[in-house]
Amino acid sequence: MRMEPKKIMCAIDFSDFTPMIVSYGKSLASEFDAGLYLCHVVPTLMVSGHMPSYIDYAGIEQDHVRNARTRLEEIAEEFDIQCDIIVSTGHPADEIELAAQQNTIDMVIAATNAGSGMVRFLTGSVTNKLVKILSCPLLVLHAKDDGRVSRKMEPVKLNRILVGCDFSPDSRLAFDYALSLAQEFQTRLYLAHVVSPMEPVEIMAPDPVMFDINPLSGWTGAGTPEKSPDDAGQKRLTWLKQVEARLLELVPEDGRNWCTPVTVVLEGRPYQKLIDYAGKIDADMIVLGVRGHSLLEKFLVGSTTDRVISRASCPVLAVRTIS
Repeated sequence: MRMEPKKIMCAIDFSDFTPMIVSYGKSLASEFDAGLYLCHVVPTLMVSGHMPSYIDYAGIEQDHVRNARTRLEEIAEEFDIQCDIIVSTGHPADEIELAAQQNTIDMVIAATNAGSGMVRFLTGSVTNKLVKILSCPLLVLHAKDDGRVSRKMEPVKLNRILVGCDFSPDSRLAFDYALSLAQEFQTRLYLAHVVSPMEPVEIMAPDPVMFDINPLSGWTGAGTPEKSPDDAGQKRLTWLKQVEARLLELVPEDGRNWCTPVTVVLEGRPYQKLIDYAGKIDADMIVLGVRGHSLLEKFLVGSTTDRVISRASCPVLAVRTIS
């Protein structure tokens, strides 16, 4: 299915990321002939009962709102872009989601610092919440591996797009977005499916019914017949080739006229293998569906998409299906 975002919103916090966010917004809006919005959220002032009563906190907040609007207008003028400006007050993630709903935004662009530990926790908290609550796709940008952020307005070039496919509805929608981006930018499209190294097919396959045959059925597990290592290895190889063929079937015939699809089946932890493979092919973007596992596991370790976003060195587009 062709995905064409018609309204793209850049979440601006006036950090060093601003030129990069605006660059992606302007480039994507140009490719898809979409409207562009610049949005900034002024955090609500926390007023304590011990604060002096003579201070006009409402006035201070309104001053911040006016200053933010002025700065966004200056950014639009500096980068020579036609856009709508949105300024609100409150919690950034909640207000961005509200603005996206009220303006029927089709894609939000935000940024997060690379890094680890407390630094990543603090700077990525807004982005992490957006991944969980935003009802439209979220494109997350990162600093370079060395922490540098380009402060220049630079055209965005997408040569290699990697999309994670597990044949779920979430990943199918992610694939549709990846394919549309590949068409617009005339790029190479990599389709990756990740399996655990030694899991039986009943666990590995997101939807075993999708396959005509199940060559690994009975390969391991209680109550199944023993298989020789060679036999098991051959059956596994056959099944992996089936998965790779299934990936290729996702790409429509006419789509192969303007993009070069590459399929790969990886073995290991999904988030780590996707990040490693993205580095290997020097991917310009990773596209993933927003999908967790059990509630407890998601709480403890995060979903694959969360982990890829926090660790990848290239932009990540997180796509969610709306129920």
